[in-house]
Amino acid sequence: MGRIELEVDESAGKLFREFSEQTRKQFGRAISILLKKTVNKGTTKDYTSFLDVIGNKALANGLTPEILEQLLKEDE
Repeated sequence: MGRIELEVDESAGKLFREFSEQTRKQFGRAISILLKKTVNKGTTKDYTSFLDVIGNKALANGLTPEILEQLLKEDE
């Protein structure tokens, strides 16, 4: 099973932390299904466009290739 991190508002985070382990696993499976369905409905063009928007926002906020490389190295 893979692991991802999602940013949510404080109340959603609190609710999730209060879930039982079984409920967290069920929730994770539901999110997996939702993500797969969403990606399957989109096209490569939609995905590429989405990545372009994110990249442009990152550049506008000062993220450079050098900073990105440094952040990725720190994460290792």
